Amino acid sequence: MILDNKILKYFDSIRELSEICGIHAGDGYLRNDGMRKELDISGSYDEKEYYDTHVIPLFSKAFSLEIEGRFFPHRHTYGFVIRDGNIIRFMHEKIGFPYGQKSLVVDVPDFIKQDATLIPYFLRGYFDTDGCLAFSKKYGFYSEFKRQRHFYPRLIFSTVSLNLSQSLKEIFQSLGFKFTSYTYQPKRMNENLRYRIDISGNTSLNTWLRLVGIKNSSKYSRLLVWKKFGFCPPNTNFELRQNILKGEINPVSLY
Repeated sequence: MILDNKILKYFDSIRELSEICGIHAGDGYLRNDGMRKELDISGSYDEKEYYDTHVIPLFSKAFSLEIEGRFFPHRHTYGFVIRDGNIIRFMHEKIGFPYGQKSLVVDVPDFIKQDATLIPYFLRGYFDTDGCLAFSKKYGFYSEFKRQRHFYPRLIFSTVSLNLSQSLKEIFQSLGFKFTSYTYQPKRMNENLRYRIDISGNTSLNTWLRLVGIKNSSKYSRLLVWKKFGFCPPNTNFELRQNILKGEINPVSLY
């Protein structure tokens, strides 16, 4: 599907629409149950700053709306809801996102697959919402530092959508990323099979930052800690990492 000019005129840049699609693929939900028509976008409390400074302004500008963020205590998330019927229909009929649970069937929209220049923007939106930047130790004949500190960067993508995992692998291959992929069954047997893709190493991370970038301030704080100390401890939240960067906490003390 190629979007026609009548659709694209509503956007200052098709690139911003591509990033919106990535954000929706990660954190979005389209509802049309006969009573409610909603576009629901929300992430963890840890990502409030990312939503307030990037996601909400991006959606507000793209759709000419005044959007305010809110907490959703029942599901421990922060985000917003759009109830404009035209926008709901646009995301479903023109972009192709399904109503209801999308996890098993979500994919990269066709108009993005057909234009290589749009792929980095989709990837940024998707990674910022559903991806993970982690750092791991090395085991075996490595230095004491590498065996004791989480220094080795990994970009991690995990989805229950076979279509999305296949599309991501094709995209990563076209961009020259080396990656490993595998499937696994979560410990809870009622959960769906997951498809995981890892892009590892300093070179790959630097390429990602150059081609795609990271706008999620919570995820980016992991990168800043790693750059400053050469490692980033696991199981830290945004506030703790901010305190590390301010010099109020020594990251070594977290081991």
